[in-house]
Amino acid sequence: MLARTKRTLGRCQRVCGDSRRAALRAGFAALAVVASTHCGSPPSEQPAAPQAQQTEQPPPEPEAPSRVPVFREGVIHLPPAWTKQMKIRTQAVGKTKIQPVVHVTGVLEYDEQRIAAVGSRIAGRVAEVHVVEGSPIEPGMPLATVESAQLGSVQADLRAIEARSRVARLDRVRKRQLVKEGIASKRSAELAAREHTVAIAELQAARQRLRALGGKVKGSDIGQLDLYSPIAGEVVQVNIFRGQAVDPMETAFTIVDNSQLWVRLAVFEGEIDQISVGDAVEIRAQADLDGELLTGMVDYVSSIFDPQSHAAEVRVIVPNDDGYLRVGQAVNAVIHAQRAEKEGLSVPRESVVQVDGNPTVFVAETETTVIPRPIEIGITGPERIEVVAGLAAGDVVVTEGVFALKSELFR
Repeated sequence: MLARTKRTLGRCQRVCGDSRRAALRAGFAALAVVASTHCGSPPSEQPAAPQAQQTEQPPPEPEAPSRVPVFREGVIHLPPAWTKQMKIRTQAVGKTKIQPVVHVTGVLEYDEQRIAAVGSRIAGRVAEVHVVEGSPIEPGMPLATVESAQLGSVQADLRAIEARSRVARLDRVRKRQLVKEGIASKRSAELAAREHTVAIAELQAARQRLRALGGKVKGSDIGQLDLYSPIAGEVVQVNIFRGQAVDPMETAFTIVDNSQLWVRLAVFEGEIDQISVGDAVEIRAQADLDGELLTGMVDYVSSIFDPQSHAAEVRVIVPNDDGYLRVGQAVNAVIHAQRAEKEGLSVPRESVVQVDGNPTVFVAETETTVIPRPIEIGITGPERIEVVAGLAAGDVVVTEGVFALKSELFR
């Protein structure tokens, strides 16, 4: 059975092979006939090749109008709908008065003319301390009591001199009366008068010496020195305590009047010439930009530039009656240079933006086209900026929607 099946498969393979070979021979014969036909026919009698069917292309559709600005060849083309949506506004350039303003930052500090350092004028030991840091102080209030042997010695000498002076005065009066009665000579009266004069001089010197040491001329407390505040304000430093030894080289208390403070500002050399003593300065704390706005005044403009920063010091006096500001607080200052006011070509501050590091405005050529144009600026005022070059009177610049236009340059 198996042998018969193998013979049957062999016959089938031979039949299939014969069929394939016959098909291949027929195909080669047909190709030969076609080739001989084309090669033997003249070119004029060759049958025309069928022409490919041509498809008509539809005409290009018109480009739809853009809904956003298009920056092309240095010009920004503005769709009317976008212009209305972004509220683009323009303004003609013209000459106006410009008052320069200088924006700087600084730190509040004490007014050096409203600081008092209190200490003992003689060596001694602290008996009592009457105040602590933060205590409000009025002029003449006692701060501490110091016991001093040196002061006691001077006060004792003063008491002795006062006694001798009284005796000399009484002796002078007595001798004068005796001279009138003819009992004493004029010479004795003159000697008594001279001794009285010397006693008075010694008494005055002793009192001056006691005052120089800070002691009281009158009083029963010998050797005690009270330290008093010379100004009204607040105690900001207490450097002594009870029982401590003190000497004239030490500062026991620091009293400060906070009703007026200073701000030292560093103004660069390109702006310092615009500032003068008496210019108004707006002060606002950096930590509270929406807080109270205070007005100070320029008190001093330095004539020396710092070689490192190339800036000069400008000192501003700031009133602080309500205690709103604190020493060490960072503030923003705007100096209004009133004496440097001038008239010139200017544009609103909001129309100028920085493009590639250059001040730039957008000049409106038509209602739908604007051109970015670099300009050279001069002084800067609170609302307007002087234009030195790049614009002419009558040019129209964009004043609102400027940052939306700037974004189109970097799209």
